[in-house]
This record gives sequence, C-alpha cells and structure tokens, in this order.
Amino acid sequence: MDHGDANVWNPNLAVRTERPEQETCYTLRHLPVLPGAGRQMIDGSGSWALRLRNGQAVFDEFMQAAPFPISRATLARRTGLSKPTVSALVSDLEDAGVVSLIPPERSQGRIGRPAAPYALVPDAALVVGVDMGATKIIVGVADLLGRVLAEDRIETASHARAAVEAVVRTTTRLLGDLGHKGHLLESGCVGVPGVYRPRLDRVEMSPNLSGFADLPIREELSTRLGVPVTIENDVNLAAVAEAEGMDDRAGLDFVAISVGTGIGAGLVMDGRLYRGGHGAAGELGSIDIPAPGHQGAARITLEDVASAPAIRRQFRQALDSGRPSRLERDAEVSELLLAASLGDDAASEALGIAAEAMASAVAWLCWFNDPARIVFGGGVGSNPIFVEEVRSKLDGYLDDTPELVASALGNRAAFIGAISTARASVRSTFVKGRLGR
Repeated sequence: MDHGDANVWNPNLAVRTERPEQETCYTLRHLPVLPGAGRQMIDGSGSWALRLRNGQAVFDEFMQAAPFPISRATLARRTGLSKPTVSALVSDLEDAGVVSLIPPERSQGRIGRPAAPYALVPDAALVVGVDMGATKIIVGVADLLGRVLAEDRIETASHARAAVEAVVRTTTRLLGDLGHKGHLLESGCVGVPGVYRPRLDRVEMSPNLSGFADLPIREELSTRLGVPVTIENDVNLAAVAEAEGMDDRAGLDFVAISVGTGIGAGLVMDGRLYRGGHGAAGELGSIDIPAPGHQGAARITLEDVASAPAIRRQFRQALDSGRPSRLERDAEVSELLLAASLGDDAASEALGIAAEAMASAVAWLCWFNDPARIVFGGGVGSNPIFVEEVRSKLDGYLDDTPELVASALGNRAAFIGAISTARASVRSTFVKGRLGR
C-alpha cells in the first residue's frame, strides 16, 4: 500500500473526509491534514513559491513526527530534498518560532558528532474547537498537538445568533486567559446540530436550535474571530474523532450514532466520511418508524421515540399507565437507564420502546450500508446499558449483526473532532503565513 496516494486509506493513518463545496480534509489518527496542503495549495512559480512548497513539505514531516524530534538528515531522506535545502528551511522555521532545537543526548563512547534533532513547537499556533449542541456548547483552545489548553462549557442560547455570539465571547475570553499566546490563533472549527450547506453558508434541518436561516455562520465566525473557521455537522465531527482512535479494519466502514437531545449519524464508508449528495447523509433521527402507542398519529420519527426527551416522556407515560417505579417523575435519563438495568418496571418500558425503535433503524442502516461497527455516542448513546438493550433487540432483525460499542469519548466526541479538523486546516496556510512574513 502506497501511503503517499491520497486515495488509499490506511487504518493506521487516515480517514479521508470529502466535501466538494468546501475544503476536503483528511484526518490522520494522530495528525489531521488537508489534501494538497502546502505543495498544491501554494501556487506560483519561481524561487519564492518553491521555497514555500519545500517549507510545507518539511513542516508536514515535523507535524507527522510530533511530539517526537526529527533530525535534518531524516527530513532530507523523507522529503527527497537536499541536506543544504533542508538545513536552510529548518533554520527558517526555527526563526519563525515553529520548531526548536532539542539538545542531543551524547551516548558514552560514541564517536563523532551526534545528530541535532529539532521538534515542533506545539504552541507555535493555536486552534479553537467548538461543539454547539442543542443544550450546551463546549469551546476549547488547543495547540498543534491537539492538547486542550483552555476550555469552557456554557449553556446554549435559544437562538443560533445568540449562540454564535456566546462562542465568540467565550473564545475571546479563553484566548485572553492564555496571555501572550492568545494572539497565535490560526484556525477554528464549529460543530453544529444540523446540516451545513457550504455554498449557502447556512445550517438547515436543525430543529433543536432555531435561527440559522438568515445566519451566514462561517462568514460571521471567521470575521469575528479573525481566522478561517470550518463549519461541520456535529455527528460528522464525532465520527472523525472516533476514527482517530481506531486501528483495525472495522474503521474502514463504521457508523457513529449520537443519541442525546437529538439523534444523528456520521457514516464512514471505505475509509471516507460520507456526507451524501447534499450534505445530509446520516440524518437518522428524521426517519419514519413504527412505534407502539403511536398508531394513527402524525408522522413519528426515531427522534420522537429514542432521544433523551422521548425516553423521559415515555417514562412518565409508563407511570401514568400504572407501571411502578422507585424513581421520581422527573428523573434523568441516566437514572432511568440504571433503574431499567435493575428491573424497574416503568424505566424498563421506556428503555425498551426506545431500544426497539433504534434497533429497527439500525437494521435498515445495516441492510443498506453494512457497517462493520456501530459506535453509539452522546449523553444517552454512550451509556453501555442503552447499547446492550439495542443489541438485544437487534438480534430480532438481523442474522449477522455488526459490532455495537459505546463511545469512550462520550459527549466530547464532536468537540474532539472539531479540534482535530481545526488542526487540519492549519496545515494549508500555516507555513505560507509564517515564512511569508
């Protein structure tokens, strides 16, 4: 397998994510990059353009090696550039504060001068990642290694424009708290609870957060924060984060399903994040399903039956119908799931209805997409009790079921994916910006 071929997926290296209208990005397991970053993104001819392209190649190798140091001889071998050229470029990057010399350790009895390794300076640039959920927003600032340096969790406003304002205000405060490092912000990514249309710069199909219709969100955030900002569906970002943690072939074809206030799915097919022809692939919560107790009613969707609000509502209905429970009427979903696992009658009924509906939807997904693994995330989906109940129901639909697992990232998956995607975009502009100053 040729790792240099952008169309070849290596489970130890990358999940390719494609978006024709916006930038196409690859997410490496440890390092996100953009296709064509550097050498193809830097246009022009002549010595200046050549220097930038070569500088991008060297920078890519530093990012790939991070956090470990790498010698100039190794850089020359990996990039195919001459040693004098590499030395000059490393010096340029060092002067720009991007890399630093690591004092070599002298081995006792070693003959000759040891190689002088250099390493990426992690906080040479910062990125901001945001998960704009229906009830909460996570905002975090991270370095080039993806280490979160500052983070806050705030309540989501009732209107999208107010939520964007809160994101800007929180980002500005977090950067200020970092002191002199705050001016190093280079890129951002915001996950949104809906379908993002890049050509329109608009979020659609977001029933849990209104006000996106007249909001050019990418333009607004890029202008306010002063850096390029990528907008992406939150569950797609969760799929990116899950993919980075996989090192087996199941990562080639899997689905990340988020179950919380809403329900959505991120599809990875043949190692690629699949968005569909209009960017709306994975809107699992919007599919129609048959649901007990809803006969003859209006259209019933999976979100109406299996989301967190639906489970709480079904628990109250079970109480009203005479089902006993040791829980209070306003119990949280986590309490309901635990009680159901212990045999609580009303809680078991609510969980059973939700799990049956989810199993039905997953079965359809498997018949069409045949994923090797399904990762459940979100406040409800990452609970192993929920996953086990869905697994028990799914056996009634499929002879050969995929692997079902609860996400280890929980409700932080979309935020982690946002940080990863923001880091990816840095590679397309960072060297040109630093060496061009």
